[in-house]
Order: sequence, then C-alpha cells, then structure tokens
Amino acid sequence: MSESNLPLTEDAIKREQLSNDFANLREDFSKFSEECAFLFDAFSAITREPECITEHTSEGIRHLCYWLKYQVIGYREKIGEMQESWRVLSRKKSC
Repeated sequence: MSESNLPLTEDAIKREQLSNDFANLREDFSKFSEECAFLFDAFSAITREPECITEHTSEGIRHLCYWLKYQVIGYREKIGEMQESWRVLSRKKSC
C-alpha cells in the first residue's frame, strides 16, 4: 500500500481542518477588509460635509464603529484559538 493510500491520522485530520479553517478565516478577513475600506471612505466623505451629519447619521456611525470593534475582537479571538490549536498539534508532532 502506498503512502498516499494510507488513512490519515487523527493529527493529520486536525491539521487539515485547521488549514481549511485558516483559509476560510483569511477569506472572511479579506471581505471584512474590503468593507472597512468602503466604510472609511464613507466616514471621510461625511467629515468633509459636517453640516450633513444628522442625528441619524451620527447614530449610524456609532453603530458601525461598534460593529467594527466587535468584528476585530472576533477575528483576534479566532486567530488566538487557531494559534493554540496549532501549538497543541505541533507539540504532539514533536513528541
């Protein structure tokens, strides 16, 4: 039986899943970055016309800032979880 036909070990399956999770996180973060660029351009445009900042506009900006903050926190947590998973797998592999 060739090596390519051998069943994957539990660690190999976990590494493959972690690689897939990383690829998905990278894709999600790329989309998030595009959304951020759009929002930052919009915020910049709004500041050029301060007389147009209504109560609703101000509330919308507050809401978007809150959303951005928690998106970043979520990405930070996901990255931390993935790093810890990778450390655990690396320790098992070196033993």
